[in-house]
Amino acid sequence: MEKKSKKTKKAEITGELPQIPLTRKELKNLFNYHIPCLCCGREMLHPDIYMSLMEKKELGGKASDAIKILEPFEDIMHPVERQVFNMFKTMAVKYPDKNFKELLNIKKDVHELALVKIQSSIFNKVSFYRRILPKKMARQLRKLMIKTNDIIFDPEPHKPFSRRIFIYKLKNIIRNLENKSVKEEIIKIARRLPRSSDEVCAFVVKNARKKSEVIALNLIHPAVGTFEHLTPKCMQGLNNSLNFALECSYCNNSRHHYPIPIQIEENPYMPQNAQIQADKLIALSKKGICNKEYIENLREVLYWLSERTIDLNISQLYII
Repeated sequence: MEKKSKKTKKAEITGELPQIPLTRKELKNLFNYHIPCLCCGREMLHPDIYMSLMEKKELGGKASDAIKILEPFEDIMHPVERQVFNMFKTMAVKYPDKNFKELLNIKKDVHELALVKIQSSIFNKVSFYRRILPKKMARQLRKLMIKTNDIIFDPEPHKPFSRRIFIYKLKNIIRNLENKSVKEEIIKIARRLPRSSDEVCAFVVKNARKKSEVIALNLIHPAVGTFEHLTPKCMQGLNNSLNFALECSYCNNSRHHYPIPIQIEENPYMPQNAQIQADKLIALSKKGICNKEYIENLREVLYWLSERTIDLNISQLYII
C-alpha cells in the first residue's frame, strides 16, 4: 500500500500543482461530441439532456408515449436496458393503455423466479466455504445465509434483498481471515450476484417497485456522462479536471472508491477503451475543443494510478 501511495503522489505532486486545464463547463461540453466512456467504451449521454428528460411528464404515462420519447436514445442504452426497452415496445402493442410499471408487474413473477435461481446457485457456492472457515466465521456465515434465503424465498419480504448490503456483511464476517486467497475468492463469488444492469430479471424485479417515470429514466441513466474522480474524494482526490475522467454513470457508480487496478480487473478492456477515448479527445484538441494539457495530465495520472497498466499513446497530439 505504501508503494502505491508513492506512485499516486508522484503523479499528483511534482512541485507546484499545474494549472487546471479545463473548467467544469468546458469538460462538460465534451459530452456533446459522442465521447466514449473511459472504462466501458460506450457512448455517453450529455447530462443536460438527461436533466431535460426528467421534466417529461409523459414518461409516467402510457408506455407507448414514453417509448416515443426514449426511442432517440435507444442506441446508447446499455445492453440490459436495451433488452428491457425492446420488451416494453413489444408489450405496449398488446397493452396500449398500460404504463412501464404495470408492464413490469406483468413480468415480475417469472423474472423473480429466474433471479432466485441465479442467486441460490451463488449462495450455495459461498456457503461451501463454511467447511474451511474457522468455527466462529462459519457460524456467522451460516446465520447470514439463513437470513438471506428467508428474504429471497419470501414472495413478500419485509425488506427486499440488497446485493450491496449482503457483500458488506460478508466482508465483515471474513475480514480477519488469514488466508487471503480464500477471502478474495469468497468475495469474488459474491460479486457475481446479478445487478439490475447485469441481468434483465434483476432489472425487472428491482424496478417493478418504482414509479413509471423512474423506470423510464433508469433505462438511460447508466449511459449518462459523469466526472469520475480518478483519486477518490475520500482519499483527498482533487475536485477539478486534474483529477477528472469522463465515465458513464454505470462505470462511475460501480467503481465506488476502489483503486483503478481493481476497476481494470472488473473491466479487462478498460486500457483499450481508455485509448479510444484519448484518441477522440486528441481529435477534438486539434479542432480547438479540448485542451492539450488535459490529455497530457490524464495520461500521466492514469499511468501511475493504474500501476502502469494504462499507458496512453498520445503521440498524435503533437503531429500537426
